Amino acid sequence: MRKFLRIILNQIFKMQQKVYELPKNNLYSYSNGTSSSHITSFATMSLDAKKQKKTQLLREKVKQIVKKNIKTPEKLLEYVEKSGTKVVKIPYADKILSYVNEQEGFITPRSGFEALYLNLVLNRKISFKTPEMFVLRDLPVNIYVMSHQFHKWYAYKMGLPGYDEASQEKFKRVFEFSDSKKAQELSYGEIMALKEAVRRDMEAIDFVLELSKEHEGSKKTLDKIKNGEKATL
Repeated sequence: MRKFLRIILNQIFKMQQKVYELPKNNLYSYSNGTSSSHITSFATMSLDAKKQKKTQLLREKVKQIVKKNIKTPEKLLEYVEKSGTKVVKIPYADKILSYVNEQEGFITPRSGFEALYLNLVLNRKISFKTPEMFVLRDLPVNIYVMSHQFHKWYAYKMGLPGYDEASQEKFKRVFEFSDSKKAQELSYGEIMALKEAVRRDMEAIDFVLELSKEHEGSKKTLDKIKNGEKATL
């Protein structure tokens, strides 16, 4: 998945390059709250210092929380719930979510008839809007799967871009945009928003890969020490 997302990012960069080749008097702007970009054929200026700082802070905060609960992943769900995000553990959650093209874990706010469906099934109420939620089967929590979803949730709560409904809908169809003809139908704003959504998921995947290497490495070292073997750091 990570390799494919990298391919999609490269495709998006190529699409951006075509924007740069437009006549000089063409100016494209994109703003997502934490960063803004202004594009002409000769210059690119990105004002994203806030986003870079937030991304670094995100990684540090999530790492601190996850490592503290590495052996008790259920406590991550408790943290989420205490922060005001609804947590739903229900049988067949995977099947329920598949009808609205969602997967178990962190669900960003939805609207329209899909939100109505989620509200009727999960919240037993009638509303065309849902808040952010965690929806899972009532099974033991896997620390790595949970860490991936927790990272995305924390990024959303910090206000990092890529989690608006339109961007998330395109991200769920990201495989379609590997087709250059399909990708060229996107506007510049849609390209930038999709890139942010892809980046957020890649950041979460990278975090889990790093966590697994650190945790498994520490575990193997501890096992060697217990068995009286020499352990290298």
